[in-house]
Amino acid sequence: MKNSKKHSQKIKHTRRSAEQRAATRKLTSRIFVGVSVALVLVFIVFIFVTTNFMGSDSIVTETAYRTTVSDSIDTTCFVIRDEEYIENTSSGILVYQVSDSEKVTANGTIATIYNNEEDAVNYQKICEIEDEIEELQNLNNISNSVNIGLDSINNQLDMKMTAFIECVNERDFSKITTVQNDLISAINRKQIITGDQSNFDENIAKLEKEKSELEKSSGVSVGEITSKNSGYYSSVIDGYENTFSIENLSEISYSDLNEAEPEDIDENKYLGKIIKGVNWYLACPVTEEQAVAINHSSFNVNVKIPYATSEQIPAKVVSVNQFSGEEMAVVILECNYMSPAISQIRNEGIEIELSTYEGLKISKKALHDDYVTSTTTDKNGVTTENEIKVQGVYTKYGRQLYFKQVFITYSDEDYVICSEEPGNDVLVNGTTVSLYDEVVVEGDDLYDGKLID
Repeated sequence: MKNSKKHSQKIKHTRRSAEQRAATRKLTSRIFVGVSVALVLVFIVFIFVTTNFMGSDSIVTETAYRTTVSDSIDTTCFVIRDEEYIENTSSGILVYQVSDSEKVTANGTIATIYNNEEDAVNYQKICEIEDEIEELQNLNNISNSVNIGLDSINNQLDMKMTAFIECVNERDFSKITTVQNDLISAINRKQIITGDQSNFDENIAKLEKEKSELEKSSGVSVGEITSKNSGYYSSVIDGYENTFSIENLSEISYSDLNEAEPEDIDENKYLGKIIKGVNWYLACPVTEEQAVAINHSSFNVNVKIPYATSEQIPAKVVSVNQFSGEEMAVVILECNYMSPAISQIRNEGIEIELSTYEGLKISKKALHDDYVTSTTTDKNGVTTENEIKVQGVYTKYGRQLYFKQVFITYSDEDYVICSEEPGNDVLVNGTTVSLYDEVVVEGDDLYDGKLID
């Protein structure tokens, strides 16, 4: 019985110990959960307070760089010139004496006439030989010059090589002969300067002999075709030469441009045309809004015709034609720049640059309104300070922010162009954003003089 009683007491003690341990674990778990919840709440409160009341010193800056932008209009153009056909009045073989866009005088020779193809080919060979002889004679004279250095020759050779490679890559076959000859000339010049070639007397003698033999076996020209008027020669005719008259440019409407059709031309009847006068014109369709912008822009503009030239072409606004009942207007531009490609174009895409703005490019995110101090002194020497609210940006110098007024000359969707020297009549305190300033584009609680980490 004793053993049974002791055993029963032992079981009760063991059960009580297990219950105590379970209770302890449960209490510990509750304490842990409570502490964790408290820590999370403290963290949330900390984030809320620091975000909404204490601000943030985390800022992002962009460097202010100088740039140039333009107000431009993308449209198309119809090229109008004072053009005159050159009739082919001969049944012989023709050799042209002019190239596209080359200036021609009144009664100037456009082509010479030969009785047969052999005489014409020989004449062309003689002309090429004469050009080569002249080039070699000029190279001989280089050896007597002391003003040409090797560095200069190497630079010229590099430029000619680059031009030749670009011409080949762009497949600009109209220029490739000229560019190739320039490269060969640069190579020959270097040979003279470096002493690899003393002179070209032997080459010249061979060419002179070849020229003499050709002249003995060739017939002379039997006539020539001349131009009645002076101007620029163009080998291309397209039937639009008489579509519009330059005397009636202000009468061209949008409907006129849409309805323009070429006349049927027998190209075999003509050798090309003469573009008379210096000036030629672009008729460009524009919207009413664009017409207003052009009317308020400068009298002089620049145009780009990408498929004709990579250069900007200066142009003058002659008229902006707006007629009742038409939604579109026509702007007439006057140009006088000429090149082989331009002498052949008629309908092309065009970009009209109205105004150009140069200044510091600033993100619109950086713009803020703040106060700057204006200090004035009257005639009695009394100084007055006024706080004036202006638009500006915050710039970072070391660990401090400074507010600077800006004067915006151009605005886009994402950025503005600010003048570097607006003038004291614009600036309140004479201070504005400068080149290479670190401009704040992101940040909280920004103010002049703020210290940041």
